[in-house]
Amino acid sequence: MGPSPEREPRDGAGGGSGGGGGLGVGRRAALASLALAAGAWALWPVTPRSRREVPPGRRIVRYWEKWTGPEGAAVQEIVDLFNASQERYWVLRSPVSDLQTKAMVAIGGGDPPDLVGLHSYSVPQYARAGALMPLDELGATPGEPHYAPSVWRLLTDGGRCWAGANTCYTFALYLNRERFRAAGLDPDRPPRTIAGLDAASHALTERGPGGRIERAGFVAMIPGWWPYVWPVMFGGSLFDEAAGRVTLDRPENRRAYAWLGASSAWYGRAEIKAFTSAFARSLLSANDPFLTGRVAMCVQGPWMANFASLHAPGLDYAACELPEDTPRDAGTPPAGLVECDVLAVPRGAREPEGAAAYIAFTQRRDAQELLCARHGKNSPLADVSDDFRATHPNRSLAVHEAIARSPRAAVLPRTPAWKNYSDLLWSMAEAVWDGADAGERVAATHRRAEGLIARATRG
Repeated sequence: MGPSPEREPRDGAGGGSGGGGGLGVGRRAALASLALAAGAWALWPVTPRSRREVPPGRRIVRYWEKWTGPEGAAVQEIVDLFNASQERYWVLRSPVSDLQTKAMVAIGGGDPPDLVGLHSYSVPQYARAGALMPLDELGATPGEPHYAPSVWRLLTDGGRCWAGANTCYTFALYLNRERFRAAGLDPDRPPRTIAGLDAASHALTERGPGGRIERAGFVAMIPGWWPYVWPVMFGGSLFDEAAGRVTLDRPENRRAYAWLGASSAWYGRAEIKAFTSAFARSLLSANDPFLTGRVAMCVQGPWMANFASLHAPGLDYAACELPEDTPRDAGTPPAGLVECDVLAVPRGAREPEGAAAYIAFTQRRDAQELLCARHGKNSPLADVSDDFRATHPNRSLAVHEAIARSPRAAVLPRTPAWKNYSDLLWSMAEAVWDGADAGERVAATHRRAEGLIARATRG
C-alpha cells in the first residue's frame, strides 16, 4: 500500500523542489510510519530467508523486490504460500533499493536474479532492451481475458507478454465527509466536474488573519505525486502510442496545467507556499493534512484506507471518481489512470522455470486478492470474488474498480523514455504551480520530451 513508487524526492513518490511544489515525504518514510505501529500487521523480516532453511532438493529462485515494511510482509506471505504449495522450488525474496537501476545493471552484467518486481512503466524499456524473457514462452500468464481492461496493456509490449500483475491501483478523489457537512455541502454529492471541484474547494477553505490559510479545500500539490494525472481530468493525453509521438502540447493539456496554476493563484502564492511547507514531512503519517482535516480533498490511491485506519480510525471519508472538465453523461464510465506493479523474469535467469511457476501462482485469484487486500488495492483481475469486496479495507473499493474496468481509463505512456518524460512533467508542474506561464512551459516541455522519445526510439 503506499503511493506510487514513481517518485520519491527526486527519485520516487512524493517530493519535489522549490516553492510550493510537490511535497517531499518519501515513500519509505510513509511506510516506516506503518512499520512502527505495532499490531498494524505481523511484520516479516525484510532480509531473505536463510539458505539454511531451504528444504533439501529445492531449486532456489532468487527474487528481488522493491517493497519493504508491511508491503514486503504481504509479499513474503505470498512467497511462503507458494513455497508450501509445491516441493520443487524455493523462492528467496530480497528487498532491493533502487531496484529499477540495479536490476538492469545485474542483467547487463550477466548475474541477474531469477525474478524481479518492477513498475509497469519499465516493461517497454526492459523488453526493448532484451532484458526480459517473454512470459508467453514460459507459460506464466493466463492471457488477456484474465485481467481487467487496461491491465493487459501494462503487462505487454510489441504484442508479447513480458510480466505478470503484482497488484494494480487507480487514483480517486478522497473527501472528508465531516468537513463537507460543516461547510453546508452534501458529501453524498461530491464534485463531478472541475468547476464543481473548484467551487467546493473555495467553500471549504478557511482563512485566518492576513489571509493565512488555516484549512484548505483541495490543494492539487498535496500530495502532488502524480503531475501526469491532471490531463486525464481534462480529456487529454501525453503520448500517442501508435504513432510514437508526444501529445503534451494540445489544448486539453494546456487547460489542465493552466487550471493547476490558477488554483495556486486563487489561494495566493505566498499563502499556499506557507501552507504546503508545513506538511513537507508528514504525508501519509499521523500528521497527514488529509487525515487531520487540514485539507478536505485530495487525489490518492486505494492504499489511503490503510493509512486512515492506522492514523485516523474515526475519520469519516469517502472516495469518488476524478472530476472531469466536461460533465459526464449518466451511464458514461469514468475517466482515470491505471497503474500496475509487475513481476518479470530477467534475461539470463538461472531458474526461469521456477520464476515462471511463481508468477503463475501469483496470477491466481486467491493469491492476487490476498496481496491486493493487504496492500489496500483493487484487483487487477477481471474476475473478483464477493468475499474480496465484502472484506476489503477500503470502503470505496467500488470506485477504484470502476476506474480500472473503464474503457476510458488511461495508462502511463508505453515508451522506454517515460521515466525521463515524467521528470520533465514534474519540473513543469512545480514551475506552473509557482506562477510560471502554463502555455509556455507546456510547449517547452513538449519539445524536450520529443527529444527524449526520439533518442529512445533510435536506441
